[in-house]
Amino acid sequence: MTLHHELPTSADFATLAGEHRPAITVYASTSPVVNERERAEVSVKSAFDHAIDQIKLGGAPASELDALRRERDGVLGDLALWGALSRSLAIFVAPGFSEVFVLPNRLDDAWHVGSHFTLGQLLRAPSQDQEAFALTLSAHEWKLWHATPTARAERLATDPSHPADLDAATNREPGEHSPRGGQHGDRGEVGDERSKKLIDIYAKRIADAAKHELAATDPDARVPLLVFAAEPLLSAFLDRARNGRRIVGVPGSPDRLGAAEIDSAVREQLARLNIAEADAALRGLAEANAGRVERDLAAIARLAADGAVETIWFDFTTSVNGTLDRESGAIEFATGNGTGDALDDGTPAGDLLPQLALLVAAKGGRVVTVRGEDLDGGSWHGPAVAELRFALA
Repeated sequence: MTLHHELPTSADFATLAGEHRPAITVYASTSPVVNERERAEVSVKSAFDHAIDQIKLGGAPASELDALRRERDGVLGDLALWGALSRSLAIFVAPGFSEVFVLPNRLDDAWHVGSHFTLGQLLRAPSQDQEAFALTLSAHEWKLWHATPTARAERLATDPSHPADLDAATNREPGEHSPRGGQHGDRGEVGDERSKKLIDIYAKRIADAAKHELAATDPDARVPLLVFAAEPLLSAFLDRARNGRRIVGVPGSPDRLGAAEIDSAVREQLARLNIAEADAALRGLAEANAGRVERDLAAIARLAADGAVETIWFDFTTSVNGTLDRESGAIEFATGNGTGDALDDGTPAGDLLPQLALLVAAKGGRVVTVRGEDLDGGSWHGPAVAELRFALA
């Protein structure tokens, strides 16, 4: 068994693509919390049992079934795997073959059986933002955090010359009348102009400090910043922190949040941010030049083979089966308009949408996975939409 704690690469997808009959795909939501491990193990075992039963009903020989059970047992018995879980597992098993990915993003529980692995959900991990900075900010302290695609949120060390709290930022003596109020967060602030001025000064000082610290790690401002703070400090900070980096405010007192809670909140907010950005991009695409938009799968495939697709969005919850010639872009759909498992002549068929996405990526294009039900029905007409590099004549 090959165990991956990194996001899947193009080489990984090349290994998984193609025929692997019989192929079992299992996606399972998990948790890094130890006492939730058993639930994930039971879920994975149940998925394997259902999948192997289906393959048995399909007339598979005993040797294939035994080979699949050996791979299953290898996955379930791997202590290195179950001792270092994140938020999801993606498991791909065939006779003599098993690849497992430990992923930071939340995937939907699912299992699939066929001649090819089902790769749609796996493509979500590298195709969406899985990294973010977080700032927890209250009147009596602030902290910066960094959550990466392969590691939970950890606190960043910051320059000790930055002000540590509101008192330090506004040159106040400890115990002097302060706008911060209660013991935690910023509840109970006095709503006078002096209090507002102090909060504004503090917000500006911390915005400058955060900008300085993050520039050292991410000078291109590629990674979003999530700001956890209570009002009015949150709004004051956001007003002073618009500098090209994507910034998302998360209202509420952050004082009781530890590393695990920060990481969980970051992953939740990243999921929302990914949906919002995909929705906005698709709305903009719908309003743009129609000559640069293509929705027909056969046409997208031909254009992708020519390197003409800039971005493809596809619904990972939808399957359209068939075969794809990567050189010409020619598609043949499975029986039942792509719902069957094979072509009319019996040739095994795989899910075309991930195959199209991988072809776009191989030609330098961008892939974005979406869940159709999350998007604006006025701009999303799945199962796939492609933005072309140039308008068709």
